[in-house]
Amino acid sequence: MALDVIKLCKILCVSPANLDLVLKEIDKYYYLISNPKINKKTGLQFIDKLGKPRTRDLYPSKGILKDIQVKLYHRILKPIKLPSYAFGGIEKRDNILNAKTHQGNKFFFNTDLRNYYPSIDHKQVFSMLVSRGFTTSIASTITKLTTFKGQLPQGTSTSPYIANLVFVNTGNQLKKLADKYNLTFTTFVDDITLSSKTDFQEIVPEIIEIITSNGFLISHDKTFYQTSMPKVTNVIVMNNGIYLSKTYKEKIDGFEDKTIPTAKGTINYYKRVQKISNTKSSQIKKKLLG
Repeated sequence: MALDVIKLCKILCVSPANLDLVLKEIDKYYYLISNPKINKKTGLQFIDKLGKPRTRDLYPSKGILKDIQVKLYHRILKPIKLPSYAFGGIEKRDNILNAKTHQGNKFFFNTDLRNYYPSIDHKQVFSMLVSRGFTTSIASTITKLTTFKGQLPQGTSTSPYIANLVFVNTGNQLKKLADKYNLTFTTFVDDITLSSKTDFQEIVPEIIEIITSNGFLISHDKTFYQTSMPKVTNVIVMNNGIYLSKTYKEKIDGFEDKTIPTAKGTINYYKRVQKISNTKSSQIKKKLLG
């Protein structure tokens, strides 16, 4: 993309002077939201190896930087096409469609990338942008506008798409392996799924090797090889359709007032899963690829 600073400023609706000021004071445009990481099985907070309670730290942006990032996403990042296997952080490619892609398969491998956003550093973001045709100067500027303390922050409008773009090289290697063994492969941000009609457990170490050799870490407690009632991004995938768990239906039944926003959202999600489940996979595939 042939951009210089003047063109970039026009796209972002900011003056060169203000852009320079934001870059010099970038730290003041982020704030911390820290949430405990809870073990769903025990209900207790996870503890790290040093005995410290584990948290999920979000660093949303604010003020002029937030406005700049929104424009960056819509006007510069979003036009960069992502591979068909990528879901999550992408318009009209949600977790339900991700699950639907795997319908009809029996064997599933799922893993989750640990500390995904913080594990992506500014060097990877810069290299990705340069590989996409940005000049080193513009790539450096965009990197500074979208990373915080040398990492990709979780909680900004630009991070999900950038994470998807950074993962493309690794994803393409996994896609090549998937094609070789006739597997279905998708990513949903940091959630990776491969599935097949036939058993492929013997190549799971090769899958993990591709991921880790590219510098990503997997969450061992979220890594599974499934054959019974497999779940993909919290949706049960069966041969004849996709479904939500019984507890989700019980959650809907538990609402005394089904007109409140929380109830409406829960019900609408349930209905969307049903709708996508009843839609032919060929139609979904055509829509996604189209």
